Amino acid sequence: MQATETDKTNESPLALAVVGHANTGKTSLIRTLLRHSHFGRVENAMGTTRHVEMASLLVEGQVVVRLFDTPGLEDSMALKATLDSQPEMNNQARVSRAHAGRAKLVGFIEKVSQFPEFEQEIKVLKQALHSDVLLYVVDVREPVLGKYRDEIAVLSMAGIPIIPVFNFIAIAKENLAYWQTAMAEFNLHAVVAFDTVAFDFEAEKRLYQKLQSVLEARYDFIQQLIDHRLN
Repeated sequence: MQATETDKTNESPLALAVVGHANTGKTSLIRTLLRHSHFGRVENAMGTTRHVEMASLLVEGQVVVRLFDTPGLEDSMALKATLDSQPEMNNQARVSRAHAGRAKLVGFIEKVSQFPEFEQEIKVLKQALHSDVLLYVVDVREPVLGKYRDEIAVLSMAGIPIIPVFNFIAIAKENLAYWQTAMAEFNLHAVVAFDTVAFDFEAEKRLYQKLQSVLEARYDFIQQLIDHRLN
């Protein structure tokens, strides 16, 4: 199970999983944050990333953030339906909703051999359970469809903060309000607009500030990263 924020010291590296539908710009986001154009594979094709890959952000030689690039979620509607059909854990009714969601995900992952059709999705869920925050990358050129709502519903079961990252806003600003409303329906208000292929330090800083807002105990730690990036 994931070590909770209270279990970790304030100097432990943050684990950020970059998640979302296939081909939304997840790998490009990590490349931009790393300022490294050769991390992972970026192609105009569905499901380019097939395995979880990790990269680190350093401050004076010390790892402060671990970024995990995950495969795209490809069939969230079937995944949610399958999760909804899973029996409740014996003690699930007596625990909080967040813990119940995590327990259901753990139980589902333990039966991975029964669900080969969700091989890629299970890789994402495993990483989500071992992360501090999920960066959910959204292609705002797309309309708000049921499959994206199901992605958020499933990812929310991990019981950790989710920061929606709106990509491609320069060419689809008219859709932004629809996506903001959709995220608000899931109580996801710490959203950030971030063009994943064009470096903009102000957008990057806003992303880190959103992290500070959802991980208040790590505020000063994240500020060190912001200050370092300014130099």
